[in-house]
Amino acid sequence: MHASGEFQSLMDKYLTNSITATEKELLFAMIRSRQHLPVLEKVVDDALGTPIEVTEDIALREEIFAYIKAQNQPVKKISPWPRYAAAAAILLLIATGAYYWLQPPSKVPAPAAGYISTAKPGANKAILILADGSSIALDSSGKQQLQQGGTSIHQQGSQLKYDVQSSTPGVSYNVLRTPRGGQFQVTLPDGTKAWLNAASSVRYPTAFTGKERRIEITGEVYLEVSPFNAGAAENMPFVVVSAHQQVTVLGTHFNINAYEEEGATSTTLITGKVRVSAQSGNAGVILAPDQQAVTTHNGAITTIPVRQVETSKVIAWKNGYFDFEEERLAVVLRLLSRWYNVDFEADPAMLNLKFSAVISRSSQISDVLSLLSATGAVKFREEGNKIKVY
Repeated sequence: MHASGEFQSLMDKYLTNSITATEKELLFAMIRSRQHLPVLEKVVDDALGTPIEVTEDIALREEIFAYIKAQNQPVKKISPWPRYAAAAAILLLIATGAYYWLQPPSKVPAPAAGYISTAKPGANKAILILADGSSIALDSSGKQQLQQGGTSIHQQGSQLKYDVQSSTPGVSYNVLRTPRGGQFQVTLPDGTKAWLNAASSVRYPTAFTGKERRIEITGEVYLEVSPFNAGAAENMPFVVVSAHQQVTVLGTHFNINAYEEEGATSTTLITGKVRVSAQSGNAGVILAPDQQAVTTHNGAITTIPVRQVETSKVIAWKNGYFDFEEERLAVVLRLLSRWYNVDFEADPAMLNLKFSAVISRSSQISDVLSLLSATGAVKFREEGNKIKVY
């Protein structure tokens, strides 16, 4: 396919929400190459209904943002996304994929010295708490081997793996905990793989025995559950318990977001089948792939609505990205706070502002804040050990 035809095809997929993560990366790279301005200009014209010259002008981004913000009626849609204008999608594309094309690195202002400039992106780090209460700091440079009863524990870089070599009487539990600004991966004794996002934890036995495999989590964890048998006639159910929800599976891939500050626990199914129930005793629901169950933290009243979701956005954190669409500023700030280990302070009236972006989690926080500031809706400044949003 000719390069311009490939670019147009990727643009069409982007606007119909059918683009893959790999294709999205390619599209962003093609935009940064500056070789497809006529096609991009035409799509912007079609989306906004008015000509806008796509040039290497830093004012372009602010112009498009201002245009969309000023509209009282929805702009013409050329995609099926409910309440999501194609113009906003183009804007997102420009703001994320072409950010350094519109504002070359030489023109990016250097971050002010202090809290923002010293905040680093998260990294592979965690604390392993053993059954006897002792703890071990883990990071991506580590390599070690431990023995707990009949279970061998290996650390190789950012991964921890448990191998059951022989059965032992009694059950010992370990806890793997990531701080703000940390993430880690562990392979449990049954072969199940767990990825922990920042400020998360998982508690598990060093060997699974009995009629079920039960673990407890806080924060956000992505799981690929192994169909473990242990010699029984049927697979041992895998049960994940959080403060407000319980998920029962046999073998599947799914994500649980159980951060207490989010006010709800959400389980998103990637493949397989799971049953999600509330800790309050709700009978629960069975999810199919691409479905999400949400348990609201509303005192004694707990509901589990089910909805279709775009799973690539839900597990973007595991793949190294922030990917949010029409997300409230309050949620965006919590995501950044956990990953960069910084604290924000914002006027409550601003917290319902909505933003869309696809951003690498390896980006410096100064670049992320510059991107958000480019909307004209928010600005950031350091005040002591906090970042003020105004």
